[in-house]
Amino acid sequence: MGFLAAVRVAFGALLVHKGRSVLTSLGIVIGIAAVIAMVSAGNGVQRKLDEGMATVGRNLVLIRAGNRTRGTVADTTYFTKDDAAAIRKQVGPLLNGLAEVQLTQRQVTTKSTHWSTIVCGTTPELGIVREWKIHSGRFITPDDVSRIDPVCVIGNTVRKELFGDVVDPLGQTLRIDRLQLRIVGVLAPKGRDPVGTDQDDEIFVPISTLQRKIVGEEKVALIIAGVRSEALTHRAIDRIKSVLSQTHKVKAGSPDFDVSSVEEMADLGRTVTTTVGMLIAVIASLSLLVGGIGIMNIMLVSVTERTREIGLRMAVGATSADVLAQFLIEAVILAMAGGLLGITLGVAAAAALAAGAGWPMVVSPFAVLLACGVSGAVGIFFGFYPAWKASRLDPIDALRYE
Repeated sequence: MGFLAAVRVAFGALLVHKGRSVLTSLGIVIGIAAVIAMVSAGNGVQRKLDEGMATVGRNLVLIRAGNRTRGTVADTTYFTKDDAAAIRKQVGPLLNGLAEVQLTQRQVTTKSTHWSTIVCGTTPELGIVREWKIHSGRFITPDDVSRIDPVCVIGNTVRKELFGDVVDPLGQTLRIDRLQLRIVGVLAPKGRDPVGTDQDDEIFVPISTLQRKIVGEEKVALIIAGVRSEALTHRAIDRIKSVLSQTHKVKAGSPDFDVSSVEEMADLGRTVTTTVGMLIAVIASLSLLVGGIGIMNIMLVSVTERTREIGLRMAVGATSADVLAQFLIEAVILAMAGGLLGITLGVAAAAALAAGAGWPMVVSPFAVLLACGVSGAVGIFFGFYPAWKASRLDPIDALRYE
């Protein structure tokens, strides 16, 4: 019997018991759907994380004041101008910029409205380090810092909250406490960072203006450095730690600062998503195993039910190889049908997860091909024994079977 004829016969035999065939494939369907959906979810989370990292800056090094192991305000020793100058001098060749940052939460008002936001005092290098794009106007300049100018650059969220439909509020003023600031620039939208913080809900002023005219103190708890290339990140971190250890005269093992890279945070996120993906793969594999055992059980029942049919075929010339192929094809069709349905449901589930969670839908072609291959392999592996058992039946005994 030819291959196509064997396939037609296999379909006919499976359609005789439609309900049983569907239930037999259910384990395969669930396993394949879980694999597709979870791999897609993991890829979507990964892409969203990468997009978030791109808006933050991949080669950033965050230098934070305070001992992270103790983590209390009393333990915080703030950075000074000498700290930043020492880093620029000794680590400068590895960096494309270094910016001191001092933050405060303030109520910002205009003639018609008000808005509570983060006010960031910083230096001109922050725009270079963060690779920010200017929508209109300019960023802070060295002259702004040296002259303690009352100027500011606003994010897109602040612009919308304070000025509504005005696209370019350049030259207009806003007030922070008693200080009136003139808007000299509006940043292009950046969206949210990986932890969900709105990066556009911020106002930037010269650090000297913040320290002298708004908060009245110098408490720089954060310095942001941009490394020239990702390959230099670890070297730059080690050099910065060495410099600050000297300027702060800290004891070994008890620094009053913390130095980390944004890429380390991204690596942590990738590790979490990879681990979760592995756990899901194990669970899906168990489902496939259960589905395979179900196929084996049903095929064994089918062999018993069709013993006389097998004997009749052998009596009219079918060989053991023909019988083996016949039942093996039936098992593979069951598994492949479950696999195709599982892929369809998996893609639908991936789309629903992406829409609900707000991450991109990324269905890997490799995962789909792998799912097809696995479903076929399950059919062959678990269908071989029943098919082999059928092929070993004695034709005379099979014909006598009731």
